[in-house]
Amino acid sequence: MRHQTGDRRDLADTRSRCPGLDTVADLARGFAALVRHQGTGQHLDAWINRARNAGYPEIRGFAAGLTSDCDAVLAGLTPALELRPGRRPGHRIKTIKRQMYRRANLDLLRKRVLATP
Repeated sequence: MRHQTGDRRDLADTRSRCPGLDTVADLARGFAALVRHQGTGQHLDAWINRARNAGYPEIRGFAAGLTSDCDAVLAGLTPALELRPGRRPGHRIKTIKRQMYRRANLDLLRKRVLATP
């Protein structure tokens, strides 16, 4: 128990010496929550605005990077579409390809893939 008390004392001392630490920690926790909960990215704009006004060049640069590639960031924060259990994208094509291994060229494979429902 004494170790935790010392840690709390050290943290309080650090916070008193570096008043911006709470702001940086709050921004980091907020971004981690955005990533962890994988919502629709609806809170991303609010987080970016807070980061731009934080007064730290590194955090402002990170926010600018998120803004410049916003579509990719939103795609990363949005949960993927649910797939049917046991099926993977491209599964049907891989099955046909395996059936035709060393039997046909790419043109015949293309025709078979397009003709198969």
